[in-house]
Amino acid sequence: MDFTNGMKKAFLASVGAAATTAEVTKDILEKMIEKGERTVEHGKVLNQELKHNAKQKVKEHVSVQVTKKYDKAFECVDEMSAEDLALLKERIAKAEALQKEKQEAEEDVEVEESEATTDSETSQVQEDETEQ
Repeated sequence: MDFTNGMKKAFLASVGAAATTAEVTKDILEKMIEKGERTVEHGKVLNQELKHNAKQKVKEHVSVQVTKKYDKAFECVDEMSAEDLALLKERIAKAEALQKEKQEAEEDVEVEESEATTDSETSQVQEDETEQ
C-alpha cells in the first residue's frame, strides 16, 4: 500500500506542478502583454514628440530659396548643334503658344466677368426705372 500511496502522491504532485506552472505562465504572459502594450504606447508618444521636434528644428534652421538661373542654359545654346537648335526652337514655339492660350483664356474670363457685371447693372437700372 505504501507503494500505491507513494505513486498516488507522486501523480498528484505532478498534476499540482502542472497546474501551478499553468497559473504562473498565465500570470507571466499577462504581465508581458501589459508591458508590451505600455511600451507600444510609450513608443507612439516618443515618435510623435520626435516628429514634432524634427519639424520644429527644420522650420528654425532650414530656409529654402528657389532661384532660376538660366545662365548655364544660355551657355549651352552656344555649343548646340543645328539639330539641337531646331529642337529647341520647336519647344520654345510650343511654350509660347501655350502661354498665349493661357493669356487669351484669362482675358476671355475677364471679359465674360465684366460683361456679366455690366448686364446685371443694366438690368438693375431697368428695374429701378420700372419701379419709378
